[in-house]
Amino acid sequence: MATNRPGFSNPGAFNSCIAQSCWESFTVTLQNPEFFDAMAQFSGNEAGTGGLVTFKDSNWLMSIVLAHQPHFIDQPADVQVFWGYGLLPDRVGNFVPKPMEQCNGAEILQELCGHLRFDLSTVETGNCIPCRMPYITSMFMPRMPGDRPLPVPAGSQNLAFVSQFVELADDVVFTVEYSVRAAQTAVYELLHIDRKIPPVTRHDRSIKAEFEALVKAFE
Repeated sequence: MATNRPGFSNPGAFNSCIAQSCWESFTVTLQNPEFFDAMAQFSGNEAGTGGLVTFKDSNWLMSIVLAHQPHFIDQPADVQVFWGYGLLPDRVGNFVPKPMEQCNGAEILQELCGHLRFDLSTVETGNCIPCRMPYITSMFMPRMPGDRPLPVPAGSQNLAFVSQFVELADDVVFTVEYSVRAAQTAVYELLHIDRKIPPVTRHDRSIKAEFEALVKAFE
């Protein structure tokens, strides 16, 4: 669609290097509460009350999150599910001597238990399904001004773009808010709706945020 249409910008900037935009995620289904109980004791949070648990020394930069159970409609009472991911799946693990992208589910659970110092028996009933996501962070790829189209390209009367890949001034991608503002911008402009888009909070101009970022950079 973008060929010979400058208003559609340059999609190729975002899908040209899988190595820079790839994560690997995994879902785990358990039939024993032992892992969830151990995580509650380890983190001090019951499932669904804390945030991500990130293993900062993980070669894969692995994180997991335990949502409130049951997570799915009709999920059996004796079944637990959780999700995790690795940001650097091409690197060799700390406890499994191979890259994450080459590991099966059992090996990912072995790596996870190694970081937590949990016995493998805690995930003995686990079914771990890996999922490679080659373009998950493609919106962060290096780009030039103009590589992202406006939500409504110049001259368009019935076509708009709604995604993380449109140009919104001062906003930050990989957030729900970005997708919502993109959709609002497209709908309001195409349908000539006189309504303001919720403003972007300029954290980049916050002295507190800038100071915290500076401190974090030297940790």
